[in-house]
Amino acid sequence: MQGQGNTVPQGHQPNRVDSGEGSYTHSSDSYTDSASVVAPPQQQQSPSAAPAASAQSPANADAAKRSRAEQQQQQQQTQGGNAEAEGKKGRATRGKEKVRTMMSTAFEAPVARVRAATDALVGRDSQRVTIYVLFCVAWIHLLFVILSSTLSQIDMSGGGCYTYWGFKASCDTVSYTDRTALIKNCNALRSSLQAGAAFSIFSILASTATVVTSWMLCSRLREAARQARRQSRYKNVDEMAHAAEVGGHAADSNGNGKSSKVVVFDAGQLKRVIVIIIAVSLACELICWAVIAGINTRQYCNDIYSWSSTATYGVGFGIGLTAWLIELLVFVVVIAVV
Repeated sequence: MQGQGNTVPQGHQPNRVDSGEGSYTHSSDSYTDSASVVAPPQQQQSPSAAPAASAQSPANADAAKRSRAEQQQQQQQTQGGNAEAEGKKGRATRGKEKVRTMMSTAFEAPVARVRAATDALVGRDSQRVTIYVLFCVAWIHLLFVILSSTLSQIDMSGGGCYTYWGFKASCDTVSYTDRTALIKNCNALRSSLQAGAAFSIFSILASTATVVTSWMLCSRLREAARQARRQSRYKNVDEMAHAAEVGGHAADSNGNGKSSKVVVFDAGQLKRVIVIIIAVSLACELICWAVIAGINTRQYCNDIYSWSSTATYGVGFGIGLTAWLIELLVFVVVIAVV
């Protein structure tokens, strides 16, 4: 007797389990629900999302390119503006330097020509001689200015005279009959004499400054000459031989037996200071004698003072005018030679 059980008819093959999903096809619904809770299905991308993403990526790339292009353009504009500003500043600076060079050339070229002419006439010591003469003339000029400011500017008939400080009934005395401030009947005369007195004081101060600066210039010249002698005293023998050889070649080329190089003392800023001080002194002295000349020519209050018949220029006016002319000549020579 054969045992009963699950028998499989011959020729019928049982179903093979191909996958896990197939093995649970005929399972209960409760197992299906639990499996769905444990492992939820993955969401799949909708078909319309892929074209949208593909459409947005070129747009973002174009926007990024445009923003980079705008940034580069702004940087180029900024760099171009900075370069243009620097170029303008550079052109302005070059223009100022060119103007300074032209002015310096226009000033120094005539001076160099005059210096060459004076060197040819009086020798290469013309600069040293001019500096010493300037110091001596400065002293004489200061003395003349002081005398001019104290002596009579306008002489009157009868022995009286006018100075910058008032009227003297007798010019031989030191006392004044009327001070300038007490002249009430002619305002033009009073104001002219007061202006002459003020600028005479300024001219005395400027002349004193000229004496001091000319003495400083002489001291620097002597110090420079002393330094040059000291350097030449301790010169090396080989250097002296080389210098003699160079000097011999220069003499052969020039044909006069002398070296063409002449050492010139450089006054530097002190020369400019002296020139400015002398110019101020000249201007002050010009005003001093000009106001006196104006009194005598315009004849202020002639009905009271009778300038036309009784007035002549005094000795103080002549000394002041002489001092002004001497200083003007020295001014030109200093500019040309020193």
